[in-house]
Amino acid sequence: MASAKEKITQAVQDNQSILIKGALIAGGIYLTYRVGKNLLAKVNKNNAQKNADDKPEIRQAMSLRSAVNPSGYSWMKSFDTTNVSTVMEIAKTIANLDKVQKAYKDLYQDNLLDDLQSDLSTSEYEAFLNIIASNANKDTSGGGAPPVQYTKKNQLIVAKKDVTIRKSPDASNHGAFYEVLSEDNIYRVAKAGEFLGYATGQQHYDEVNNVKFIQVAYVINGKYAPAAYKKKNKVKMSFWISASKNYTDQFPNTKAMIAAYPKTSSTAAWKKPLDYFDLKGIPMPRLLTRANAVILNEKFVPINQAGSNTILGQLVMSMQTNGGVLLQFRTIDNNIRWVDQRYIHLQESI
Repeated sequence: MASAKEKITQAVQDNQSILIKGALIAGGIYLTYRVGKNLLAKVNKNNAQKNADDKPEIRQAMSLRSAVNPSGYSWMKSFDTTNVSTVMEIAKTIANLDKVQKAYKDLYQDNLLDDLQSDLSTSEYEAFLNIIASNANKDTSGGGAPPVQYTKKNQLIVAKKDVTIRKSPDASNHGAFYEVLSEDNIYRVAKAGEFLGYATGQQHYDEVNNVKFIQVAYVINGKYAPAAYKKKNKVKMSFWISASKNYTDQFPNTKAMIAAYPKTSSTAAWKKPLDYFDLKGIPMPRLLTRANAVILNEKFVPINQAGSNTILGQLVMSMQTNGGVLLQFRTIDNNIRWVDQRYIHLQESI
């Protein structure tokens, strides 16, 4: 019969054996997990590399990796110098950031945005995201947000404070005396409260200076223009300004603009949308006068008279009155007007 000492020794040996077996099993499970994870990562990476020619998001992920890790060694990523200009150029081509992030994860098992945040300054990282958000070719098929619009086409733009009017969407030059030898794209500085013109719908993000630009344009109506502009009848002007709400106000029509900035009424009379004379900007169905017609404002007060064979604007609705039918239409300036149906021909196609 075993002694008490022998029993205790046997129990300790049994426990040790169990612990060793448990450790071996746990180690085996962990080793299997690591091997499986690495194999899966290799499979994902191989699949991603094979599809690089067909899928732009894979090429973009690979290019971004080269920009943040030019040495090619992952352990050197923290020491490599990031090529910021390359990152920004790639951002301009990205239509779906989610797909690029997934490709980056499959290829390198790293988080793209984490790598960019650690390698770029705060303003550079913001610029990267702004470029992608503003991409007119942004892919929204997966439910993503549409491209960011700085303004809508034909919005009336007013300077909220003094703002620089530029030939191109580049804020590098500020008109300072020490910049005399640098490229000058400044037309002039518009004063606060000035009606600048109509948004064309074109926009640009200047990532170097972190400025959002919109293009503004107008055509001159010489009949109501100041003396200096009368000879420039039908001449079209276009330029770029900052889209920042700190510098500009935007309005859907002249009524709203004049209510906020009464002094703009005189300028609005001769600064007109680019399509003002050819009226290509008015969608169908359009109202065409058969004979001289009195034009009424929103309160049904006569404000003007249109001659025969004049395109007034797009039909909005009709209204039966005691005196007959009135047609409501939207002008090229986005203003709402009324006219008697008896003097109108409805133009539904050209």
